[in-house]
Amino acid sequence: MFDIQEKVSRSIVKALKLKLTPEEEHKMTERPIEDVRAYECYLKANAEILKLTGDAINRAIRYLQNALDIMGDNALLYLGMAFAHLHLVNIGVEQEEYLAKAEEFAKKAMAMDPEFAKAQAMLGWIAMWSNTRQAIHHFKKALSISPDDTLALQGLAIFYVQVVGKIAATIPLCERLAQIDPLDQPTKWLQGGIHFYNGEYNLALPPWRRLYDESPENPLNQCYYALTMASLGQMDQALSIIDQSANVTPSNAFTKLGLMLKYAILKDKDRAFQEMTPDFQKTCHRDCIFSHHLASIFALLGAKKEALDWLENAIDQGFINYPLLAEKDPLLENIRGEERLKKLVERVKYEWEDFEV
Repeated sequence: MFDIQEKVSRSIVKALKLKLTPEEEHKMTERPIEDVRAYECYLKANAEILKLTGDAINRAIRYLQNALDIMGDNALLYLGMAFAHLHLVNIGVEQEEYLAKAEEFAKKAMAMDPEFAKAQAMLGWIAMWSNTRQAIHHFKKALSISPDDTLALQGLAIFYVQVVGKIAATIPLCERLAQIDPLDQPTKWLQGGIHFYNGEYNLALPPWRRLYDESPENPLNQCYYALTMASLGQMDQALSIIDQSANVTPSNAFTKLGLMLKYAILKDKDRAFQEMTPDFQKTCHRDCIFSHHLASIFALLGAKKEALDWLENAIDQGFINYPLLAEKDPLLENIRGEERLKKLVERVKYEWEDFEV
C-alpha cells in the first residue's frame, strides 16, 4: 500500500514537472507506521476523534491502543493518543488529569523524534488549555521544522483568529491550509472562524452551514452554527439547531454551551443556571474561548455580573480579541455601557496592540 502511494505521488510530481524540496522528498518516502493493520487503526482513530463525542473519542483510544499493541512504541501513535486525551478535555468529559496525560503522550512522541513537528504542534494545542501564550512558541517551532505541518498551521491560525483577533495574520495561514489540506475538518472550520471572530457573521454562516450539513451530529458544528445564527438575530433557527443535540450528547461542553444559548434566547435564567454544573464550570474556566462565549450568553440573558465575571476570566486566561470585545460581538450589547466592561476592554486593547504576530 505504501509503495503504491509513493508511486502515485511520484507520477503526479513527474506529470506536473514539479521540483521537490528535501522536506517534500522526505515526506514522500517516510513510513511513520510500517504495519498496515496499525496504520488502519490510526486512520480510524483520527476519524473518531474529530466526531468530538465522548463515545467516539474513547473508541479512538481503543483503536490507538490496538495499534500500539501491534507496533510497540511509535511516535505517530503516541501523538494520536495525545490528541484523543486532549479532546476529551476539550469536550468537558475529562478534566486536568487527561490534560496531563495528553502532554505525557506528546512528550513521548517528542522523545522518540526530537524533530517531529507534529509533536511540537501538539504541545502547542495542549498549551491552549494550560498556558495560552506558550502555545504560539510551540506552533512556530513546529513550523520552523516543517513549514507545511497542518497541525501547526491550524493551531496557529485558530490561535490568531479566536484568542488574539489578528485576522490579517491568519489569512496567509488559511490560504496555505486550503492548498495543502483543504478537506480536513479544522481547515473547513477556519473558513467560517476567520469571519465569525471578525464579526462578519453573514460570511461565517455559509462555510459553517456546509460543515454542519456534512456532519450534523458533531456538537462543535451544532454549537457554532447556532451561535452564528443567534449573532445574526436568527433566534428561531438557532433554537432548532440546539434542540437536535440536547438529548444525544447532554454532557458535551459544546452541547451545554448551546443549551445555555437556548435559555438565554428564551430568557429562562433558572434553566440556564442549572446547566452550570461543576464539571462544565471547570471546563469553561480553563478555556478562554468558552469563557468568552459564556460571557456573551450571560449578557444576552441579562445576567450582567456573571457576564462580566466570565469575560474577566477569559482575559485572565489569555483572550485578547480586542476588536470583538470592543464592538463586533452583538451578544454583548446588554453590557456595553457597564463601567467594568469598559475597563476590561481598555486592558485588552493595550495587550492586543502590544501583541507581536
